[in-house]
Amino acid sequence: MRVLALDTATSACTVAVVDGESVLAELSLQVPRAHSTRLMPLVAQAIAESGLSKTDLDAFAVGVGPGSFTGLRIGLATVKGLAF
Repeated sequence: MRVLALDTATSACTVAVVDGESVLAELSLQVPRAHSTRLMPLVAQAIAESGLSKTDLDAFAVGVGPGSFTGLRIGLATVKGLAF
């Protein structure tokens, strides 16, 4: 199963693409209060580095804390939008 995983609960903005137990791409930035502008470029870069396309993904995962409310909301809203 190919999964795009996000974690925006802390000051680090992290995105990974995994296939089973293999990590195909992982990116992380320390960008306090900038997740909303940095997350989607990180997602695009991680998918490109994984060698997959958006349609190859089977599932999304997102960290649910503990962390800042705004950070959690950004991650959850992004994954919800991508799922649609």
